[in-house]
Amino acid sequence: MKHTHKKIKSYLKRIRLSLGKWLLDKAPSSQKSSNSFTNLKILFIRHDGKIGDYLVSSFVYQEIKKQAPNTHIGVVVAKETQCLFSHNPYIDSLYVTNKRALLPFWTLGRRIAKHHYDVVIDLTEVLRNRDLVLIRAIKAPENIGYNKANFKLFTINIAPNNEHISYDYQQALRLLGYRDINRYSYLPLFSVSPELKAFCHTYLAQNDYIAINFFGAANHKKFSLENQLKWLTKLKTVFPNKKCLILTYPQVSQQLRTQLPNNQFIMYDNTTTIFDSIELIRNALLVISPDTAIVHAAAALNKPLATFYMSDNPQQPYRKWFPAHFEQQDVTIAYYRYNINEIDPDTIMLPLINS
Repeated sequence: MKHTHKKIKSYLKRIRLSLGKWLLDKAPSSQKSSNSFTNLKILFIRHDGKIGDYLVSSFVYQEIKKQAPNTHIGVVVAKETQCLFSHNPYIDSLYVTNKRALLPFWTLGRRIAKHHYDVVIDLTEVLRNRDLVLIRAIKAPENIGYNKANFKLFTINIAPNNEHISYDYQQALRLLGYRDINRYSYLPLFSVSPELKAFCHTYLAQNDYIAINFFGAANHKKFSLENQLKWLTKLKTVFPNKKCLILTYPQVSQQLRTQLPNNQFIMYDNTTTIFDSIELIRNALLVISPDTAIVHAAAALNKPLATFYMSDNPQQPYRKWFPAHFEQQDVTIAYYRYNINEIDPDTIMLPLINS
């Protein structure tokens, strides 16, 4: 019954998207800018609300400003990730989507249109109708998309590929005229609480430790209690002289303290933002996590890393959201088909770390 409901829901979604494309997919009517790439106004659509997505594409703003300081960069963001973008000194304007519906998106697009952007970049793989409404309302003469060769609205297309998502953003910049683009992630400037700063400085910085996170955003990315215990035992066995820091958040902190043996781990209970997690892993010797935001932050810090991805074909996995530059870093990737608890922690070969 549940499977049938999903199939019906998916079928209706395809109909909505097809109808929306038929009604909304029109070529831009605005005249293309005569400005060189050094004087453009560029708008990025990043309202997906995903922290990891921000981290892996964060280099684009810095690279644009490095090569063309006069470029005006605007970004459409979700309310959930506004704080990430607001800490980025290379972004000039932010536009926040408070409600994800057609009318608010159209209204926001009309407001943005008054600023006369030359280029819109939206590399979302599957666009919803509200996205088409937003882009049309902005009325930029050039729209860059990913796998949008069959869309009239998109004037420049990046062909589908199985490269890391940072490659697609690099391609978008190249198509505008930028060269020698550094794809390494840029961690935003941020501040943390004095309490956390003291914990990191007086305790973590003085100890060798492994950081582990048991939870991803989706249910299939959450380790069971049985596997949490297995991980703690494994880390104690493999790294007997290292501390184990569990990355957590308020909703699960008490549960973890109750269920897990206190003598096998340390934990900072008051983690509330990705900035807190970044600060906690800054001095870690190794990071283990199924959560992509923490994975991408660890990769940006060049940490040895063990992470987990869903894949039907581990020999040829989908690489878009892998850790950036995973081929050049000490990264272990384990695969599961439906649920992360298919993976036995005892079978994972962890990266080597410096003692």
